[in-house]
Amino acid sequence: MPGSPRVETKSRKERQTLLQVRRGLDRRSFLKAWAAAFGSAAGIAAAHSLPSKAAALASEATAGKEKRKEEAPSKSLLAARCPVTGKRVSQDVSVDYMGGRLYFCSAECIDEYRANRAKYEVKANVQMVVTGQVKQTRCPLSGDDFEPKVRMKVCGVDVCFSNAKCLRDAKRASLEKRAEMVFGEGFDKAFAIHRETGSALTGDAWECTVCGYIHVGSSPPTTCPKCAAKSSAFRPTTKRPMSK
Repeated sequence: MPGSPRVETKSRKERQTLLQVRRGLDRRSFLKAWAAAFGSAAGIAAAHSLPSKAAALASEATAGKEKRKEEAPSKSLLAARCPVTGKRVSQDVSVDYMGGRLYFCSAECIDEYRANRAKYEVKANVQMVVTGQVKQTRCPLSGDDFEPKVRMKVCGVDVCFSNAKCLRDAKRASLEKRAEMVFGEGFDKAFAIHRETGSALTGDAWECTVCGYIHVGSSPPTTCPKCAAKSSAFRPTTKRPMSK
């Protein structure tokens, strides 16, 4: 009715409570908005910095991998053993041998080898086969073409023979004698330097490291005609024999 006092629908206490709630909501909304804005800015900054950091890490990892690859010896070298001590060899300790490289575990072993070449010849020849620098071409006992299926392991190497008799003779021999039969007495007629060994093969000429005799041919002679040194004493050379 006109002139009647206005009736309040809410008490003062309720209005104060609602006002406090509204202020609290406004504060929380502000904090959420501020946090979202800060997080977005930080994310953008991180996104810009990540590529450069990732690139740097990737570069370091690649460099480390390449370094390890350079330092890591080949699988064949890991299987090789020093002819003097029987230990694993180092790719940094080697000498020229048969147109390739003969590896040792230490420099002291090289001195020992040079002082007693004949003593370590069999083991040196085994290493040349293990490292793939020398390949079998014939039967080590008969000197004939070998049969791939007629084979056995000698000093850890798969060796093929020309017939069952040669295989049987090798099996009947003691371990030491068998090694001598294949990698000593029969080595020159059964094995040859691998033509893909690398730059060590510089031509179809071979120089005797004992007397300096030059042999021309696709492979070194069985024995040196001048000093009777074995085939293993020859190395590839670019020299040619002097014309008479």
